[in-house]
Amino acid sequence: MSATTSVANPGGEGDDVRSRDCAGSCHADPSINGQTDATLTVNNPGTVYSGLLVEITTSIQGATVSSSNLMGMALLVNADGAKDLPANTGWEVVTDPNGGTNNYVEVRGDFSDDTRSWTLRAPSTTGTYSLYLAVQHGSSSGGKAMTGISAPTMIEVVEVPENLPRLAADWEPVNSRTIGEETVIEIETEDVDSIEVEIKQGSEVITMTVDDSTFTVPAALNPGVVEWRVVMHGEGPSQTSPWFRLTAVEQGWEVDEMALYLQGIAVLLLCAALVNIKRPDNEIETKVYDNTDQIATQSVEPISLQPESRWSQQPTQQNSGPPLPPEGLPAGWTMEQWIHYGQEYLDRINGGGGQ
Repeated sequence: MSATTSVANPGGEGDDVRSRDCAGSCHADPSINGQTDATLTVNNPGTVYSGLLVEITTSIQGATVSSSNLMGMALLVNADGAKDLPANTGWEVVTDPNGGTNNYVEVRGDFSDDTRSWTLRAPSTTGTYSLYLAVQHGSSSGGKAMTGISAPTMIEVVEVPENLPRLAADWEPVNSRTIGEETVIEIETEDVDSIEVEIKQGSEVITMTVDDSTFTVPAALNPGVVEWRVVMHGEGPSQTSPWFRLTAVEQGWEVDEMALYLQGIAVLLLCAALVNIKRPDNEIETKVYDNTDQIATQSVEPISLQPESRWSQQPTQQNSGPPLPPEGLPAGWTMEQWIHYGQEYLDRINGGGGQ
């Protein structure tokens, strides 16, 4: 085990995919680093088949941590601080100790004797591979960060034997679910005649009924983890999968970005329509008088301050027709006829014609 020049953040950085170099660069002054007193181990799982799932356990013993009991731990493939992610040599983290798919996790405990489980998919190429466990944590006295990395564990990856009962190469377990909903899990296998599903219930292991490669995990009432595995039987030797972890979490908020975008446009259009329908009175008044500069140059007739009569647009003299002859209106005429046609009548009389 060796130390690295990095300092753990007392508050943690959160689970992520991180190299050892990144984990170090995310923390404080290396001059106040210390070496962890913990014994770190990656336990050898035994036979590992290429491309198949395998359970890797890591152990931390005798660690003296800060009062927060927080430990950052990373699964790596070298101690160089570069190109050390599991994916760099073909490993895939399927389930980390916290139920995610990260190679770096933060956990709490007393770490006097702590074992955590990781589910990995082995590289598709056979060969010998190394795995390391790196840690970073605070000190009991505070103000100093402790780091360290384990010795390598060499793991031999071999070809899958013919007719070996196994999980399908592209199948992956469900890692999380929402509290209050049951979970139906369908298992895909190869070269398998029958399967059994085992679930941990406290210190006991119970067997679940499997119907057509499908089984149901009852709904969780509180946050927690259900651990389960598959026992597969076929022509080849029976195989047992790694322990999978199904984590129940509180339901979070889900946002449909497209719906939110359309709602925003609708609100904007509604606001624009309301502005056009109801404009402020002062805006209307301004537009009535916005031609002041034009009329200021024109001559303006004096305006009487007296109230206008409703007849102010009518002539002051009403048309009553020509003067009536001495004998009065012609026989059969009305005054309205005289007003309009009286002058023609007088012209005919004066010109010597008769009616």
